[in-house]
Amino acid sequence: MLELKDVSKQYEGHGGEVLTAVSLTIEEGEFFSVVGPSGCGKSTLLNLVAGLEKPTQGSIRMDGKPVTGPGNDRIMMFQDSALFPWLNVIENVKFGLNIIGCSREEQEERSHRYLKLVKLDKFSNYRIHELSGGMRQRVALARALAMDCRVLLMDEPFSALDKQTTNILREELAEICAVAKRTVILVTHSVEEALFLSDRVAVIGAGKTGLKRIYSVGIPRPRQIGSEEFLKLRREILNDVRIEVEQSEKGEFDE
Repeated sequence: MLELKDVSKQYEGHGGEVLTAVSLTIEEGEFFSVVGPSGCGKSTLLNLVAGLEKPTQGSIRMDGKPVTGPGNDRIMMFQDSALFPWLNVIENVKFGLNIIGCSREEQEERSHRYLKLVKLDKFSNYRIHELSGGMRQRVALARALAMDCRVLLMDEPFSALDKQTTNILREELAEICAVAKRTVILVTHSVEEALFLSDRVAVIGAGKTGLKRIYSVGIPRPRQIGSEEFLKLRREILNDVRIEVEQSEKGEFDE
């Protein structure tokens, strides 16, 4: 479905590439997570797939066609819910649907369908400031899903939330994605989060390492984060990430 071939990205003024020669294929309906040290290019990778930026070299194709810019088939969900405070909940969900020309009837149907899916239909007329942080992220998720995108791109969507809320939303996201049947690419600093949600987890290395390794997660769902199988794989991935963090710090402080 989605293919990245030798994708690199370098920004002007930087001493080196932010992302180096990444090649991977993501299948339809797959939940794919990316972990790695800060500055390794995880968020840049999402921006490239979203078409918000162009690679310095390499190619990105979806169904064999080049990704040359943003499209309704790929929707981004950010750390900050990025909701419009002057609109209420359902108006936020309808916003993109109105832009792409959906009828009023379709806007109503889709908005209520996905607000029900994220368990917020009863809050459809609430103002954004009346919602908790977790509820705002669920509205943002409903807005993204309502666009009927094929690929949902998530850039650390739970990082600003407290641990308890994060754990609840992870479980809800796993259930929602099973129902909504979307392809998801998640960038996260949390190996636990990546393992809990994903079919595969990619580790991106520091500097010019590029894509270091991809782990297949064969643990049956629903997953128990305290199970021996889960903890073993978590330790293995954490060790990989820790090595890359140490390499990154060495490169930053060594002359």
